[in-house]
Amino acid sequence: MKNLYITLSLVISLSIAAVVTLYYIQPKPQKNGFKRGHRYAVQKLDALELNFGSWYITWQGESRIYLSNYRALLALFSCDYNLQDSVYGRLSFADGSRLRRDALKAQIVRKLNPGEDVFKTDGFVNLDESTGRMVYTYYYRNAFVYLDTGFNVLSTGRLIDTNSVAKIELGTYKAGSNKTILTMAKPALVVNKKGYVDGGYFYNHTALAADNESPDDFNRHEVFDVYRLDTGQYSYSLYVPRHPKMQLTDFAVRGNLLIALFDRYLVSYQLTGKEVRQAR
Repeated sequence: MKNLYITLSLVISLSIAAVVTLYYIQPKPQKNGFKRGHRYAVQKLDALELNFGSWYITWQGESRIYLSNYRALLALFSCDYNLQDSVYGRLSFADGSRLRRDALKAQIVRKLNPGEDVFKTDGFVNLDESTGRMVYTYYYRNAFVYLDTGFNVLSTGRLIDTNSVAKIELGTYKAGSNKTILTMAKPALVVNKKGYVDGGYFYNHTALAADNESPDDFNRHEVFDVYRLDTGQYSYSLYVPRHPKMQLTDFAVRGNLLIALFDRYLVSYQLTGKEVRQAR
């Protein structure tokens, strides 16, 4: 009996030692050097499954939202903001909104970063349809710029993460006998994914977790950091539940309504929280 107790004690001690060892050798959560302020969950209102995927949000009218398609270039879909009264249509010519944004992006980059490396200045443009003003946000660093219709800078903002310099490694390869192409040696650290402008606020779909949120919380949500355009200051963050099978491909905000597009699923959410109510 005494030997049995000794054996059991030894087994328990070894088990505890193994658990403690695993705890200390497991990778520690990534620290990104910043904290988020108030984080508000959104309230799901409705959902709609589309007939096929590859959609993007192209325009919002007074009573309807419109989607075009990356693959079926003449396809058009629209529904009201309750995700009802849906209509599939066909354009007589391909949607030109992406080409328009690409042209604006090229002009903005030339204005803001003349001569700077094209990879480090890469980003995305968001239009404020009510004013024609634009927000340019960098993919790889913590900055956005608010511009008027003449490409004059109205304000600049620093995003709350600490990536002020793009983390990019460049390389080259030969294309033919006389041409050398500059390219990325490995994938860069993406800081910002997409954005949207509404009511004087910029909604940034962030790619980085803050030090004061758990990895599980961050990984279960699409996180949007919200900034005032007149001051460039951070206001609050929104937590939108991730779709279990689909990636977030686009989103739009209209007042207290956020519409998220998960490939072929449209989902509408009510925005809640003290800062949200004050902003509206």
